[in-house]
Amino acid sequence: MSEENGNPDREAPASVPADMNADASTNGSPARKQEEFHRPPTRLEKLRAKLEVVPPRRFYVGLVLAMWASLTLLIGVDLRTVTVPNPNPWTMFLGVGIVVATEMWVIWYFLERFGKKILRANALIRILLAASLLILFTALARIFVLLSLPPYLIPLAGLSILGTILLGPRLMFVMVVITSVNVGIIADSDFFLTSALLLTSGFAIYTVLRVGPRIELLRAGLLIALVSGVVMFAVALIGGGTLRFAAELGGIGLANGLLSLMLAMVLLPLLENTFNILTPQKLLELSDTGHPLLQKLLRGATGTFTHSMQVGYLAEHAAERIGADPLLARVGAYYHDVGKLEHPNYFIENQISRINPHTTLTPVLSARIIKRHVKDGVELGHEWNLPQEVLDMIAEHHGTTRIEYFYRTALQDAAANGATVNETDFRYPGPRPKSKEAGILMLADSIEATVKSLDKPTPKRIGDIVSGTIRGKLEDGQFDECELTMREIHETGEAILEALIGFIGPRIEYPEAPAEKTPPSPTP
Repeated sequence: MSEENGNPDREAPASVPADMNADASTNGSPARKQEEFHRPPTRLEKLRAKLEVVPPRRFYVGLVLAMWASLTLLIGVDLRTVTVPNPNPWTMFLGVGIVVATEMWVIWYFLERFGKKILRANALIRILLAASLLILFTALARIFVLLSLPPYLIPLAGLSILGTILLGPRLMFVMVVITSVNVGIIADSDFFLTSALLLTSGFAIYTVLRVGPRIELLRAGLLIALVSGVVMFAVALIGGGTLRFAAELGGIGLANGLLSLMLAMVLLPLLENTFNILTPQKLLELSDTGHPLLQKLLRGATGTFTHSMQVGYLAEHAAERIGADPLLARVGAYYHDVGKLEHPNYFIENQISRINPHTTLTPVLSARIIKRHVKDGVELGHEWNLPQEVLDMIAEHHGTTRIEYFYRTALQDAAANGATVNETDFRYPGPRPKSKEAGILMLADSIEATVKSLDKPTPKRIGDIVSGTIRGKLEDGQFDECELTMREIHETGEAILEALIGFIGPRIEYPEAPAEKTPPSPTP
């Protein structure tokens, strides 16, 4: 059964509220052990959860003070023999403190001006990560100088690689400028070094901007190493060095790039998991159907797993068409219905050869159960440490749409009994989709579910469902907060239509096998 506006009945309920467990056990859905798919949080996840509830003002004030103190000490304290005659440490600290305070003001102004655009999800965690990277690489520079290692070997390009993948190029460019200045001060105010690090690190930012698999990161790192060698060679010549000295410094620059690459490849997985930052590499890991949560979905709700895989294919195809992130669209689709693991038998795709438990429930109760699969999905995603972008897609994939089948059933019952129906009881709580990928997922989910309910899905019938779904979502205001434009919404529908027609394809009805003729019995 499907509605003309594309809202599928097959979205039959998923997770049952705590006060309805008795209904679940009496309607063919035995109680499931939570250990089967729930995952206790790790210590690191508990710590991150505590940080997320810290009042923002207190957090930012404490972070700024900690950064200022750490950077001032790292830049101003030098345990080597001081070459300046009769230095005054207090005036040196004063100068360093003023420089670091200016850097903090530049970062604050940048985030105040552009923070909402570049830090859309988990802003507090991302700012903490940025501060940690600044302190880490400044400390690394100080260690190189204290150990009398060549300062041109300081792997600042590793900061660019890590920061660009984890935080994006805009914030990283500001961080690279600041850190390059700090490293130059640490290395006896060597501003040739500052210039070289700025060039190589700036090049690294745009080299790794769109890397996907880790093999692409390796190739980009090798290119960065080559460019670092060339830049160091040129800087040596500008400083008046001989060709031999320039060649030696070029070799150090090549080693710098390789060291930066190794450092980035070692730290990237650690920082991804520690700060729960979504990266292309993380998306590739989540897209693997061997992921433990997807495997639990396969075993616990096979029909939902199949539905999610098909929606993932449609969403990825549509995202490619309009220039959205196809990998994020596919991953969001894979996990959008994980909340159905709580009580899978309340969804029709999992009711093969089973009794439908909704036959004994009122429409209001059924709608209340079905709405819970979104909330349960978000909670389960938190338990499994899914990135915030994926959690948002789980929460938004139904928006505030109406659960049409149970709403119409309630209207019929009310007409017979003279009762009233509250429409809000049959709407998902939202929020509505905001990102392009979440909007694509909403359309792909509804269309795939409705098309699957057709007995004979012809291209014309599929096209009617696609156009009806888009029209219904627009009239219902589901895309009012979404980044999708009207043109992109209709292009998404066209891409989904093409993919569905290609996916379903024509079918040939095989003729029945002719009945075998009974051989005549031999006459005696």
